[in-house]
Amino acid sequence: MLGLLAAGAATANTPQDYAWQWPVQAEGDAAAYVLELDAGVLQHVSRADLRDLAVFNADGEPVPFAPLPHEQAEESRREPVAWLRVPLPAPGQPESLALRLERDADGRLRGLDLRTNDSTPTPPERHDLLLDRGDEPPPVSALHVQLGEGAALPVNLRVRISASDDLAEWQELGRGMPLVALDDNGLRIERLKLEFTGSDARYLRLSIENDGQWPVIGALQAERRMRGADTREWKTLSLEGKPVTDVAGSFDYATPGPLAIERVDVALPTTNAVAAVQITARDGDEGWWRGIAGFTAFRLGNNGDEVRHLAPDAGLTRDRQWRVATQPALAKAPTLQLQYRPERFVLLAQGPRPYTLVAGSVRAAREDYPVQAALAASTTPPQPATLGEGRESGGGAAMAPKRGEDWQRWVLWAVLGLGAGLVLLVSLRVLRHPKPE
Repeated sequence: MLGLLAAGAATANTPQDYAWQWPVQAEGDAAAYVLELDAGVLQHVSRADLRDLAVFNADGEPVPFAPLPHEQAEESRREPVAWLRVPLPAPGQPESLALRLERDADGRLRGLDLRTNDSTPTPPERHDLLLDRGDEPPPVSALHVQLGEGAALPVNLRVRISASDDLAEWQELGRGMPLVALDDNGLRIERLKLEFTGSDARYLRLSIENDGQWPVIGALQAERRMRGADTREWKTLSLEGKPVTDVAGSFDYATPGPLAIERVDVALPTTNAVAAVQITARDGDEGWWRGIAGFTAFRLGNNGDEVRHLAPDAGLTRDRQWRVATQPALAKAPTLQLQYRPERFVLLAQGPRPYTLVAGSVRAAREDYPVQAALAASTTPPQPATLGEGRESGGGAAMAPKRGEDWQRWVLWAVLGLGAGLVLLVSLRVLRHPKPE
């Protein structure tokens, strides 16, 4: 019986046991090479753990091959920032260059007055916002606006942001940025993040470009992004959905393979549309739907002045089946947009070249190799390698269990059933003929 189990668990180790193959184009005589694998390769992978990816040398022998751990692409931090209201001159009156400044004990602005050339009083509702970020501030590329209690809705502003180090010379960082907050039949529509060209200037000035007034602001946060060690390029999948039978406003989607999805979003099919969206995912038909993100999606405006929601944060998942539920129910499926970064694998040069990457198998699995230890001991970093044109290797046969495995499995079940029957028979005989005391 143990022999049957061992035979059933044995894995194949030739390229023909995998469905697809690609020639590895590795130049030079480096000891290790790095491959980046995108959806073109991963669509042929059957396992969520990517164990049916392997590399063979020219002799048909497997070579050490393993994934590199994921690194952080970028990190963002938010820091609160104080602001001042800067009164503006009356319409038609230019700003004077004369300034009256007040600073606190830390040297930050506490008060500022822009004087005009006449005595016309400044309307109290006309003002800009001035942010003093202190000496040698870090670069910032976004501001998060938190509305205060009592803020009147709706808010529908277009904002211009400028930067300066001396309050005299200003550089425009962005214009026409929407600042939106409103209620629509119980749905809260918000876009309270202002994104602009990064700057390390001390002062930022926020101005309203359209008609409107600043709402009551509870807090402002400056966001700075720090680039991580991972330099892989983000790739986007745009998937079209199919309606779920008998479930209005729900749509199903499928990814081409076990991609490491890190960002999700939806694009509504029409303008001036709003819907509460719930995104769920699972790996296969037998799995449970797991929540990924929930948010209010919207597209508002027209004639080049369209405002849409910001994409939500989502964790990494390799699920292949996705579902989008909308309320109120949309008649047409939104486009599901998934972002991922290519998988990065490293292979150790071993045996004669050329090397061949293979993928897709239900019966073969790559062994665990101590690749990380080998890289740590090496004095030279791995060199990049690329893939040539892919073609079938074992084809559909690699995606079906071996016939030998089938009969071995049936024999194993028969032996187990026979053993269980013998145990039951012996037990009945003991019960019918107990041992005399």
